[in-house]
Amino acid sequence: EIEVIKKIPVGVGDSLFTEHENSEYAFPVYKETQGITSRWLYHAIQKILKQSILDELIDPIPQDILDTYNLPSLQTALIWVHFPRKEADARSARKRFAFEEIFFIQLEKEKEKILHKQNPSFLINKSESEVAEFTKRFPFEPTKAQQESIDKILSDFRKDHAMSRLLEGDVGSGKTAVAAATAYAVVSTPPLRQPEGVSGRPSSSDDVLAERQDFGNLQVAYMAPTEILATQHFESFIEMFSYLGINIGLMTSSGCKKFPSKVHPTKWTDISRAQLLKWVKGGEIAILIGTHSLIQKTVEFENLAYVIVDEQHRFGVAQRKALRRGRGRRLDADSTPKSEALLYRDLTYRIREAIFRVKKEIGLGHKEIVYQRALEEEFKKSKIQFSREHRIPIMYNRKNVGTYVPDFVVENKIIVELKSLPKITGVETKQLWNYMKGSEFKLGLLVNWSFTTVEIKRVIYDKARKSATSLREVSDKSAFLPHLLSMTATPIPRTLALTIYGDLDLTLLDELPKGRKPVKTEIVLPKDRSQTYEFVRKELKAGRQAYVICPRINEPDPTKERALNVRSVIAETERLQKEVFPEYKISMLHGKMSKDEKSDTMQEFAEGKSHILIATSVIEVGVNVPNSTMIIIEGAERFGLAQLHQLRGRVVRSSHQAHCFVFTDSKTEKTIDRLRALVTAKNGFELAELDMKQRGVGELTGAKQWGVSDLAMEAIQNLKMVEAARDEAQRIMAADPELKQKRFSALKSKLQNRIELHFE
Repeated sequence: EIEVIKKIPVGVGDSLFTEHENSEYAFPVYKETQGITSRWLYHAIQKILKQSILDELIDPIPQDILDTYNLPSLQTALIWVHFPRKEADARSARKRFAFEEIFFIQLEKEKEKILHKQNPSFLINKSESEVAEFTKRFPFEPTKAQQESIDKILSDFRKDHAMSRLLEGDVGSGKTAVAAATAYAVVSTPPLRQPEGVSGRPSSSDDVLAERQDFGNLQVAYMAPTEILATQHFESFIEMFSYLGINIGLMTSSGCKKFPSKVHPTKWTDISRAQLLKWVKGGEIAILIGTHSLIQKTVEFENLAYVIVDEQHRFGVAQRKALRRGRGRRLDADSTPKSEALLYRDLTYRIREAIFRVKKEIGLGHKEIVYQRALEEEFKKSKIQFSREHRIPIMYNRKNVGTYVPDFVVENKIIVELKSLPKITGVETKQLWNYMKGSEFKLGLLVNWSFTTVEIKRVIYDKARKSATSLREVSDKSAFLPHLLSMTATPIPRTLALTIYGDLDLTLLDELPKGRKPVKTEIVLPKDRSQTYEFVRKELKAGRQAYVICPRINEPDPTKERALNVRSVIAETERLQKEVFPEYKISMLHGKMSKDEKSDTMQEFAEGKSHILIATSVIEVGVNVPNSTMIIIEGAERFGLAQLHQLRGRVVRSSHQAHCFVFTDSKTEKTIDRLRALVTAKNGFELAELDMKQRGVGELTGAKQWGVSDLAMEAIQNLKMVEAARDEAQRIMAADPELKQKRFSALKSKLQNRIELHFE
């Protein structure tokens, strides 16, 4: 903060610059703590900066960027922020440091995006018309926004790198339908996988794709933040996918389920976790739905091609990091240059092409020696340099106890080992990995010619990469990254989306399905409560249901000071049941209930056996009861606008007119104006922008997870600054992604030294 005064304080005359007499003086004001005053900090910092350290500082921001946006240099900005000559100088310095933080965030995101695009993924070549046959089974016609989102994702599936997309849709906009349609594209596609490192398709792509049938069934993992939501997705996917005859699994901490049941093909059955894990690892489960249980190390997939993260902002930083690990490419060995993040990508593809040409020419079922001779001829024809005589010593206690001679060593970089077995097991993979220990080679290709297919596995020292990979470490163990779709219904202002999700392609669902009516929202003051209750009673008689949301579970302790005078779930359930709606059954739901109690309560409400559900904001995400068309939000002033919008979304689930009653005991004009925005705003995105202006970014994003300064958090509200920083970061990374130019040396050094941030 800056305090502008007329008189120069005592002790300021010996500042780092000379002050003119009788001029205004902008004095820095620091946050104080016990025993340390702002004035003491001022003098302490002045002594530090006088020790000639300013001359040693190198500005990481290139001079052309400083000139373009009229920003002071690092040295000048430090002086101006601590010893401002005038208020304008202090503001200019703050602007510079704010830009710097946003600029480096954008650089990190751009670098992540570039590295991510170096990772090959599974090729899913499903046409829009084929997926349209699936969506025709929906009980509604997809909106234009939904169809465009599906088409964009299908286009991403056909590219030569893993998709990384954020699907942001307002409450009730149909994100789950988009997820289901794109999941269908994966599980119904023949198991074709994009070759490592291919940039675009080869000229003979049709022939190559026709041969690439050796990877088993492709799988989908769908991760939801709560068991309620995961179970709902499981049930919804059964309805949509049952006609395909595929296996769908559910995994939560409460237990595991599988559809279809062997006994009842049209129903699901409870199974043990061990059995489900076995089926997932073997590839029998096409779609696995669950909570954070999916990222446990014990969960392994045969061919995980698509990861969907629902309401991803609800997961903790560590959980989200586990899902997205390796987005900035992790190297296979510390000594491997970053340019070889995917080892020998072009050479690997040439070898694979040669293998497929041999298969096409002579077919399957021959002895190993036949394929050795055929591949040798193909290498010669393709001008791939190789050796059949390379000897690798096998050492024990520093003594040579044997020699390993691979089938091929290609260009002195890659070992190619041929087998002719029914199937490659971990034994063969581990054997090759052990041989590589005594060599200078990092990459081996294990090629198995069985009677049914050609199987190719990459084995990398110092860890073998198996085709079966865990969701938690899929980026570390698989040479192929799964496609990633993150979804959120929390409206995010454009500035936040550009900053937090800079490495993701953003898609918006900005329209509701046909037939859905906008929620009628009404602010209710204490004097109007009884009138609202009568309206609810009328709707209940017509067969509808209602939610009542309270800010807390229990009543506050009256003996404690400053106890919050807000309504609680337990007390309100008792009051409404006895005094207001005695003729209807009322149930309650909150976080302190057991999982079974929550499940039973939700099932009872979903089946219409209870008429009013009183809950905390635990129902903010995922609860889907179409017959519930009314929601009362108690103590609405204690919720953010975005959260109120989420809660209101629980009743936008059918063609019936929905109503939201915002109860508040506050009479302040500021509170009423804020709540009035909930009534007038056209959509959640408009609300989010307003919420950010009124409450700040930290309330929307959870600033404690970010690790950035208050200055940067304020800067994120400045759309022009965010866009400028993003444009400059994109320009630099596009021209020099490794920052090799001399003028970027300071920029590169600071970027490498920054603490790893996770903005998922």
